[in-house]
Amino acid sequence: MTSDASQSSSTSPSSSTSQSSAPEEAGTSAPESTYRYSRFYRISAFAQSGVAGLLAIMALWEVFSGSGLLNWLWAAGLLLLALQGGYESVRTLLSVFYLTGDRLRQERPFHADKDIPLGEVRRMFIGRRSVEICVSPGPEPDLEFVERWLEGGDELIGKLARRLPPDAEIECPSGEVASRLAGRT
Repeated sequence: MTSDASQSSSTSPSSSTSQSSAPEEAGTSAPESTYRYSRFYRISAFAQSGVAGLLAIMALWEVFSGSGLLNWLWAAGLLLLALQGGYESVRTLLSVFYLTGDRLRQERPFHADKDIPLGEVRRMFIGRRSVEICVSPGPEPDLEFVERWLEGGDELIGKLARRLPPDAEIECPSGEVASRLAGRT
């Protein structure tokens, strides 16, 4: 147990991609690449959480200072908006992606991890900003990320394209990643 903790603490959080041993529960021994959103976007997630905290203090001030009901409702409404925005921002921008030889895993705060077996991917859509990966036949993606905001996002797309099954559909309407996908077998 202590060796697992020392391995995870040795990975630098500031590097865009890092190599480490794949977790045993994933069932693969291939090295793992780690992708995070850039520092700017991670900081903005913390900033939104800070704004929500300030608005919470303001709402409590309104309640305990004897302000009128209208002021209290106004502060409570702002607090709810800030909490919703902060929650969405934190769960997206603080997520971490791990790519192994046969899986892509997304760890997100406040949500269960998403684990996508690459051999089961049916479709990968590469839009102007986001990438959607579909395993199930429905229209909703099983996993998506904003490629432009990820450190090493271009590298991740190239690796994903090479590891997908040959019958997986890769769709890129802009054509800007055609050169990265040309080497796909």
